[in-house]
Amino acid sequence: MIRETEKMGETHMFTILIVDDNRADRLGIRGLIDWEQLGIEVAGLAVDGEDGYKQAMQVRPDFILTDVAMPVMDGLKMTQKIKEELPETKFIFMSCFDDFDYLKSAINLEVYGYILKPIDLTELTESLLKVKHVKEQELEKTQSDELLRRRIQESMPVLQEQLIRDLLSGKFENEADIRERMQYLGMKDLQEGCSVLFVQIDNYETLFGNLTAEERHLLQVKLQKCAEDTILNEFAGYWSSQAFNSAAIILLVQEPENEALWNRIVEAANRCKDMANDSLSLNVTLGISDISSRSGQLPKLYEMAQYAVKSKFYSSGNRIIMASEAVAPNEDSQYNILEIKRKLEGLLENGEEDDIVSFIDQCYDADIRFSETYVKNLTYSITQIMQMILLERNESYGSVFGNDIDIWDKLQRFETIEDIKRWLVGIIETVRSSVNKTGSGRYRKVIEDIKAIIDDSYAEIENVGQIVGPLYISASHANFIFKQQTGQTIFDYLLMQRMEAAKRLLLDPYMKIYEISEKTGYKTTSYFTSVFKEYTGVTPKQFRDKHDQK
Repeated sequence: MIRETEKMGETHMFTILIVDDNRADRLGIRGLIDWEQLGIEVAGLAVDGEDGYKQAMQVRPDFILTDVAMPVMDGLKMTQKIKEELPETKFIFMSCFDDFDYLKSAINLEVYGYILKPIDLTELTESLLKVKHVKEQELEKTQSDELLRRRIQESMPVLQEQLIRDLLSGKFENEADIRERMQYLGMKDLQEGCSVLFVQIDNYETLFGNLTAEERHLLQVKLQKCAEDTILNEFAGYWSSQAFNSAAIILLVQEPENEALWNRIVEAANRCKDMANDSLSLNVTLGISDISSRSGQLPKLYEMAQYAVKSKFYSSGNRIIMASEAVAPNEDSQYNILEIKRKLEGLLENGEEDDIVSFIDQCYDADIRFSETYVKNLTYSITQIMQMILLERNESYGSVFGNDIDIWDKLQRFETIEDIKRWLVGIIETVRSSVNKTGSGRYRKVIEDIKAIIDDSYAEIENVGQIVGPLYISASHANFIFKQQTGQTIFDYLLMQRMEAAKRLLLDPYMKIYEISEKTGYKTTSYFTSVFKEYTGVTPKQFRDKHDQK
């Protein structure tokens, strides 16, 4: 614009073409208007409509100020022709005649002003400012739209990844809507077939929990590069980060589902795992879903791949797990995992062999005809729950049996429910015996460590987490062990140590009660007094007075 206005970082100058067969009017308008002040540059003077059309095609002005009645080609016809070529150009008409037909034509042609001759410069200036304001708004909108389109284009990878997240979460279900969105973002259609891979870094919080957000992101980017060089080099597809420790990959499968295809997918996944192992020193587990030709099935495929990876907790990580081979929910499965875990914990702590047999009989009710799939899934779940319980106690099947056992392989060999039940009773009984045999000795050390921490730091301890944190054991499990072995809770022992220390300090006549309160871990004297009285039956002052009399 001639007006010194910055639009999207650029200075734009508007242009105008003056068309009039009267030389005096042409030159007068050019000379008498302060165009620089208006922010408009005169790009040309034309003598009639034909000349005006030719010059307009050359200079492509923003505005055209034209007389209506002219020889060769009048202003109306010229305006119609120019609008066909330059629809964004704005027009102002001038005329010696206050004619209704002219006014009607001006309205139909969307003219922004109709000035009667002789020209009133003030009226003309107002019309020019009006049309310039309209053009400025249009230009600003055009530039804004262009900037938005450019930003969208620059953000396309982010928008694509966000769409993948939305598809995996089930935000969109309509197939046509999904196709339209993917087409808009320049993404390939999923209709021919797709599978979901879920990738998770093993032991992430233990190994990388102290990394900064930037370092975690960098690690994720490196893992993505491994996937791009292996899986996404073999198949078309899309990567979508789910968290710092995991991601989903949608594979586009453009060939019939068969064993050869599955072998290619598994081999590509193994190459990704091996590259992460070798180049990043990362252990990763990849879960592979089934294949579907419906994009609306992506949430289900994603869930299958996630479930496959989750099953590593019952065996081991750093491997490829097919969803079809993982223990998956069955339509006829009615068992309660949490209830089974609760009962198994009780059996391993206090159960006898008869109790184990009774538990197994309840799980495999003889009055119900379970399918083979249900029975094997239930058995696998029970064995993996036991593995989880052992891991919570820093044990494993390897430490109990001398080596890890291939549960699923064992199950495939059994042909009857009774075979499975006898085998499972033996497994639980062996684990129970091992837990009972090693428990007391191992727990004795835990108890000693807990007591030592309390004895040394009872005044600084605010919660049980501070006590058990250095021991790498959960507060609930530590409390369970402590109560089982000593008959009192960890808090009871902490309270006892504080009170016994308070008694000793109260025997010192030079110690103030508020000082004793602080030295035994209490922030207020009133609260210390309340706890002391509840523990001993007397207040600190009464305790001191009583012992002073002796």
